[in-house]
Amino acid sequence: MMKIKIVLFVVLSIALSASAEIFELKNDKLQFQIDDKGNLVSLKNLVQNREYAGGKGLWRIIYQDGLSYEESLESEDVPVSVKKDGDKILLSYGGEFSVKVECRLKGDEVHFSPEIKNNSKDKILREFQFPMLKSANLKKDTTLYWSYANGTYFKNIRAWLIGGGFKGYMAQDNKAIEQYNIYPSPMTMNYYVLDDKDCSLYFASHDPEFEKTLHLVRTKKIGGKGEFAYGGIDFTMAKYPFLKSGESKKIADFVISAHSGDWHVSAKKYRKWAESTWYKHVPIGETYKKSNGWQRIILRHQYGKILYRYDQLPEIRKAGKEAGLDTLLMFGWWKEGMDAGYPEYSPDDTQGGDEALKKWIKEFQKDGGKVNLYFNGQLIDMGTKYYRERGRKVSIKRVDGTEHIERYPFGGDGTALRVFGNKTFVTACPACDEWLDVLKGFADRAIALGCDGVFYDQLGLKSELCYDASHGHAVPAQNIMKYKSEMVRKLREYVRSKKPEMSMGIEWICDPISMHSDYTHGVYQNLTLTAGRNTPGGVPRTAHAPMFQYTFPEVHTTNREIYNNQDVPRRMNLTFMRGWREDAGVYRCRATVDEAPVYKEYLTKINRLRDEFRDETLNSILRDTELATSSNPDLEYQTFETDDKIAVVATQSFKAKMVSTFTVDGASKLLKTGGLGDYKVKGDGNKIDVEVGKDGLVVLVFKKK
Repeated sequence: MMKIKIVLFVVLSIALSASAEIFELKNDKLQFQIDDKGNLVSLKNLVQNREYAGGKGLWRIIYQDGLSYEESLESEDVPVSVKKDGDKILLSYGGEFSVKVECRLKGDEVHFSPEIKNNSKDKILREFQFPMLKSANLKKDTTLYWSYANGTYFKNIRAWLIGGGFKGYMAQDNKAIEQYNIYPSPMTMNYYVLDDKDCSLYFASHDPEFEKTLHLVRTKKIGGKGEFAYGGIDFTMAKYPFLKSGESKKIADFVISAHSGDWHVSAKKYRKWAESTWYKHVPIGETYKKSNGWQRIILRHQYGKILYRYDQLPEIRKAGKEAGLDTLLMFGWWKEGMDAGYPEYSPDDTQGGDEALKKWIKEFQKDGGKVNLYFNGQLIDMGTKYYRERGRKVSIKRVDGTEHIERYPFGGDGTALRVFGNKTFVTACPACDEWLDVLKGFADRAIALGCDGVFYDQLGLKSELCYDASHGHAVPAQNIMKYKSEMVRKLREYVRSKKPEMSMGIEWICDPISMHSDYTHGVYQNLTLTAGRNTPGGVPRTAHAPMFQYTFPEVHTTNREIYNNQDVPRRMNLTFMRGWREDAGVYRCRATVDEAPVYKEYLTKINRLRDEFRDETLNSILRDTELATSSNPDLEYQTFETDDKIAVVATQSFKAKMVSTFTVDGASKLLKTGGLGDYKVKGDGNKIDVEVGKDGLVVLVFKKK
C-alpha cells in the first residue's frame, strides 16, 4: 500500500505542476522542463521515452548559524524567478543565500552553471548540494554505477541505500538515510550513472580544478514502517564553498545526460570532457611493459622485527623467478621499519647501511631481476627529527588549526601495539614546494641504490582540506588534489630526467593523479569477492565494474587481494581477465610466494599465459565487453584491442562447464587461442564456440577486419 502512495505522490506532484508556467528546453533527444517554482518537472530521454524527473527542487544548502554547524535550506522553500533567455533557462533564487543557475541544452546533455552568494549577516554557507534529482523516477532494475576504486555497481539501489546507509550515532537516520563518498579519492572519477541498459543517466561534475565533490544518494524519512518509512530516492553531488558573509562563488559546470545506451556511453562522455580540458597521459616505460608484476615484501616491520635480511634478497628473487615474477616491490628496507620513520628512512646500520643494501640489490638484478623501492608520498612520522624541525610547517591543518592525524597500528606476536597503537603521522600538504623537494630526494636515494623503479605510497589517495594559509593556497584548499596532481607531474618529470628508464608508481587510483605514473598500485576493497547471484542462470558476480579502466585504459594497475592459498584459481583468473598485473603480497607482505604453494603453482601457470598474450591483454586497451557478444550471459568475459587485433578473455568458476558462442563483428578470423584448466575452442572465423570448465580460463585472439 505504501508503494502505491509513493508513486501517487510523485505523479500528483508532477500533475500539480502542469497548472504552473513551464519553461522548456527541448530537441529531438531530450526534454528538460522547469516550472515557475523552480521544480524539475521533466528530464526525459525522448528517444527511449524515459522520464527521470520527480517534480521537486534542484538544490539544498547547508549553513552554519552560530554554534549550529549544519542547518538545511531546501530550494522549494526559497522564492525564485525563472525565465527563458534564448536557448537558456535562468533561475534566480532570493533570500540569505542567493543562487543563480544557468541551464543549457547540448544534444542529450543539460549543463548547469551555478553561482551562489552568502547575503546573510553572520552565517556561513558551508555546503551546496546540486543539482538534485529529488524523488528520481527509477525502474525496478535501474543499476547505480559508482566510481569507487576501479568501479562498482548496485543493482537494487533502494536495498543498498537503506540496508547500508544507517550510520548510528554519526548521522540523522531519523531524518534521512544517506550513502556517499568523496572525489577525488576514493571516488576515482567525478561521475556516476543510473543505468537501465537501453538508456542511462550520466551525472557529472565537469570541474578541471578537481575540487572536493561528494557523490550523494539519500532518502528522507516520511513515516510508516520498514523500508516504507522512507520516501523517494534523491541523487546529487555536493561542493563545499564555506562562504562567509558577502562572499560568492561560481561553481564549475555540472552535467546531467539522459542518453541512450548503458554506462559505457557515460564513460565516453567523461573521457571526452577530460581530454578537452586536463587529461594528458604520459606513456608507460618499457620496463613496466615487460613485467608481470612483483612480490611485495616488507624487510623490517613497524614493530622492529626483521622479516627478511638484505642478504636474503637472492632467496626472494629465486621464489619470484620460479613463479614468473621478475620484480621486488621492497618495503621496510630502512632502520625504523615499515610505516615508521617517514620521511627520514635511516640507513639500517645493523645490516651494513645503504652500501650493503646497494650490494644486495645488485645481486638481485644479476639475472634480470628488478627492484622498485618504496617510499610513502605523504605521511610524516611525528616521532622524527624532521617533524619536530620542519613537519609542522608543511603538514595539513584542520579548521581549528590542529593537524590531520593518521595512525597505522601494526603488531607482531603480541596485541598491545595493535590495540594501543605505535606510530602517529601527520600528512604533508601537496601545495608546499618543500614537500616536492623531499619526494625528489626519495628518487635520488633510489637511483643511488641502483634501483629500477621508485614507488610512492598513498599519492593517489585523497589529501584532506588544508586550512594553513602559509602554504599559499586558498583556505580551505578545496582544490588540493589539483596541487597534488601538479606535484606528481613535476615529480615524474624529475625522475625521467634523472634516470629515463626508471619506473615510477603510486598507490590508489585517482584520475588527476594516475595519469602521471607508470602504474597505479590498486586498492580494490575486495572487488574479487562475489556479490550475490545476479545472472539469469543464478551465477554469482563480483561487485567490480571496470569503469576506470574503460574510461582511462592507458592507466595500468595491479590486483591486491591474494595473500594466501585461498580461492586462488577463481581470483587469479579474474585478475588476468581484467588486465591487471600481479601483486603477490603473501601474508600481508610478510613472506615470499614459497610460503603459499597453491598460490605459487597457479601463479606460475598464469604468468606463462601473461607472457604469451602480453601484447594482446596486459599492454592493450580494455574495452569491457563491447567488442564481442556472448550467447551465454553466465559466462564472464572482457575484450581488449590493439591496432590490428581483438582479444576475448573468458572465465567461470561456478558450474561444471559453460558453453557459449562468441561473435566478434570487427574481426575477420581467429589467430590463436590459449588458456588454463578445462576449455575447448571450435571455429576459425569471427564466430567461435567455447566450452569452459570450472575454474577454466580461455583466451581468443582475432585479426581485425
